[in-house]
Amino acid sequence: MTPRIIDIAKEAGVSPAAVSLTLNNKPGVGSDVKQKIMAIAARMGYRTGFKDLYINDHINIRLLKIAKHGHIINERHNSFITEYLEGIETAARLRHYKLEVSFFNHVPIEEIVTIQKGSAVDGLIVLGTELNAHELSFFTSLSVPVVFIDTYFPLSVYDCIDMDNADGVFRAIQYLYNCGHRNIGLVKSTYETKNFKMREAGFQEAMDYFSLPVQKKNIVSIDPAFEQAVIGMNVYLNKNNKMPTAFFCMNDIIAYGCMKGFRDRGYTIPDDVSIIGFDDLPSSSITDPPLTSVRVSTHKIGQRALEKLAERIFKPEENIPENILISGKIVIRDSVKKI
Repeated sequence: MTPRIIDIAKEAGVSPAAVSLTLNNKPGVGSDVKQKIMAIAARMGYRTGFKDLYINDHINIRLLKIAKHGHIINERHNSFITEYLEGIETAARLRHYKLEVSFFNHVPIEEIVTIQKGSAVDGLIVLGTELNAHELSFFTSLSVPVVFIDTYFPLSVYDCIDMDNADGVFRAIQYLYNCGHRNIGLVKSTYETKNFKMREAGFQEAMDYFSLPVQKKNIVSIDPAFEQAVIGMNVYLNKNNKMPTAFFCMNDIIAYGCMKGFRDRGYTIPDDVSIIGFDDLPSSSITDPPLTSVRVSTHKIGQRALEKLAERIFKPEENIPENILISGKIVIRDSVKKI
């Protein structure tokens, strides 16, 4: 017997109108609520229109958390990665999939792939933050679908779900520009990742957009690990006594290191120099001063990755890879001065 809309609404804790809009594929209901309604309706026997949800009690998914060198994926980023996991878990739970997580620290990629060959999983989601493009090719020997998150390779044979780095950097530079800053520096990482490369390119594009010169002396390369970032900023300050009014930092950990480096030398943030980061880690709200940063939609990225993996599992014939970029937003705090 087909369940009534009122029954689905009661189970989902929403209004009958929200259920009606969802079942008729009409706008007006948020994506998370919509998926919740769809999953409940499917469980209660309402099957029409649920082919894209791919509910199945026998699907096993694994998330591979890979720290190749650990300068980016480390304990300071645990909260960031947890949000990815929560997004994946939310989408997996709606589809009744079983989800497990495997962590690999300083393990060769070839060995990681070999381990997966003996596992009974239907699909993999790989945290590819520290991976290079050529390392994705090792996964082609696997017979299950693979989706990568936190990285972006346009020529890859795999789906990649990532943040829109260029959009995020533009929002950061635009905010600095609107605050009156015209001399803006960049603090980048000595360890290259695809995200960092796109942020550097986005920095150049944003500066060009606002007709601001990029001065070589205002580009600082430092190790992205916190302690090394502090040292790197001190080395820069030893060589430079004239700074830009603001720095855009490649991520929040680099920003934290820079802020400590400035404080160690007697500089005040934001009176002497403004700082803006990228990632909006939870600790950014309690730094001294609280850090303005670009918030990444990590939960949405994780959720979208699971959705794409479900499509690949149930529609293996549709093998054209997709690169999906999800925008974030800037979170304004006290580390940027209006001049």
